[in-house]
Amino acid sequence: MSSPSSSSTVFSVPPSPTPSCSSSLPDVSDDQITFILPDIIDYCPFELKVNPHYKAASAESDAWFDSFEIHRGAKYTEFHRAKFGLLTAMSYPGASYTHLRNCCDFMSWLFAFDDLTDDGGLRENIEGSKKAAWIMMQALKFPKTFKTEFKVGETLRSFWERACETASEGTQRRFIETTQLYVDAICKQVVNRRHDEIPTIETFVQLRRDTSAVKLVFALVEYSLNLDLPDEVFEDPIIQSLEEGANDILTWANDMYSFNVEQSKGDTQNLVVIAMNQLGLDVQGAVDYVGDMIRQRIDQYVMEKHCLPSWGEDVDAQVAKYVEGLEDWVIGVLHWSFDSERYFGAEHARIKGDRIVTLLPVDTSMLPPPDSTVVEDDVPEDEMYQEEPKEVAFPSEVVEVPALSTSPVVEEKPTSPSWSSLLPSSIAPYLTMATVLFPPAVAISLRLFDMC
Repeated sequence: MSSPSSSSTVFSVPPSPTPSCSSSLPDVSDDQITFILPDIIDYCPFELKVNPHYKAASAESDAWFDSFEIHRGAKYTEFHRAKFGLLTAMSYPGASYTHLRNCCDFMSWLFAFDDLTDDGGLRENIEGSKKAAWIMMQALKFPKTFKTEFKVGETLRSFWERACETASEGTQRRFIETTQLYVDAICKQVVNRRHDEIPTIETFVQLRRDTSAVKLVFALVEYSLNLDLPDEVFEDPIIQSLEEGANDILTWANDMYSFNVEQSKGDTQNLVVIAMNQLGLDVQGAVDYVGDMIRQRIDQYVMEKHCLPSWGEDVDAQVAKYVEGLEDWVIGVLHWSFDSERYFGAEHARIKGDRIVTLLPVDTSMLPPPDSTVVEDDVPEDEMYQEEPKEVAFPSEVVEVPALSTSPVVEEKPTSPSWSSLLPSSIAPYLTMATVLFPPAVAISLRLFDMC
């Protein structure tokens, strides 16, 4: 691993049309029936791998999750057609059987909770989301003693109790910290959705890094590979920027792939919708714009990877595995998005080939109204904000329920995002080394691109 250097290379997104200032889902013209997705899989340099324990671990995990009876009927079928076990196997290809099985459990919890806040009873339920977030954090802090009737919360507690048996102290701490960021951001997103607030691109990118739950899955990379990395590794600005870069790549791609389904439900919390709203773009223009952002982020990630410092032979070997784990997640999500029915239904295989997507009509009739109660989505009222788990001796610490403002977000003047604002300032001194490591022609082209 090389030592960092001291200059900066800053990327900027492509120039954009005059912004639009509406605060609702942009209209889609009747004559725009299809759009074409950019080929991000072909552009991404990472290698796809699939864990050999996939089928057995996934089947065992599915049986465990089904025992909670969270989904029924059509929702049950839809949930399992998403093939979350395959996503886990693609994202944690080096995990042992036991670790993969637990990661499959985690993935089922994650998407069950995600569905609650995107389509279910918590979609626009501000108070219910705060209560659910509180339960999730208690389940992580006290996995052996906390009890809950909220089924989705109990799946998280069950998974985490088993994961803690082998996870390092650092992994456990980072997982809990990133989960707190995740549930806080989810609550903020529910507020935005309830008040029909569309943030700017810059604001959304910052929020999306937490709502995506990618920080959680990166913490599980350590767990899946039995790594025990020192804190100084995660405090390093290059590592932080690689994590952020990988997060952006797969999160923005996820927004692009899930856009059609989400816009059909009237959901405005999506990067493609936000680009349409802020930049006055049509669907194809916004999809292309996000695709360009993703390509630039991949280029930047590859450059920064060459600037990794050294912590000694033993730690460097673990760091190499961890960084490869970030990349496994990126390429895994890209492929799974087309190998599952979650975003493209029965046409997923065809769309993976030609990338042509037919725009779905907007239909919000099947969504629950704000603050609705849905049987499998409901958070039991009698356990909310309890200071102690029922019938359990509880530590004397004070549990704070995150205060969350429900007032509308003040809309900033829309501007195209500058990479200097999206990246940590501490990363700037390290990037010139990357251009030295690349052939001069590539370095020159990157600088010319940056000036555009």
